[in-house]
Amino acid sequence: MKPEDIRRLYRGEQAASDAEAARTRAETLRDPDAARALIKTLYSLALEDRSFAQLLRMFLEASMMRLIEEHAEQDDAFALDSAGLIFKLMDLMAPPPRGKPKSARSA
Repeated sequence: MKPEDIRRLYRGEQAASDAEAARTRAETLRDPDAARALIKTLYSLALEDRSFAQLLRMFLEASMMRLIEEHAEQDDAFALDSAGLIFKLMDLMAPPPRGKPKSARSA
């Protein structure tokens, strides 16, 4: 689904009331098809809107962490490999600078 498709679907719709929004939210949390549609809609809107793009990044980060945690819980080798990767990445990170920069002169 593309952003144009979403706009076309909702072109004639008026803004939802708080009660309608609450019903839609509750339905989406109960109905797997509505949940799937929400995910597709989020992705489509994220292509054009910065707020939705930020929401998508947060969703992806949280989802990925959940999947990694579940996999690490079930697979010892994966857990150990993940720990090793974390330490390798920590080693690659530059330590924060301490003290005065070398180019600074004392007066």
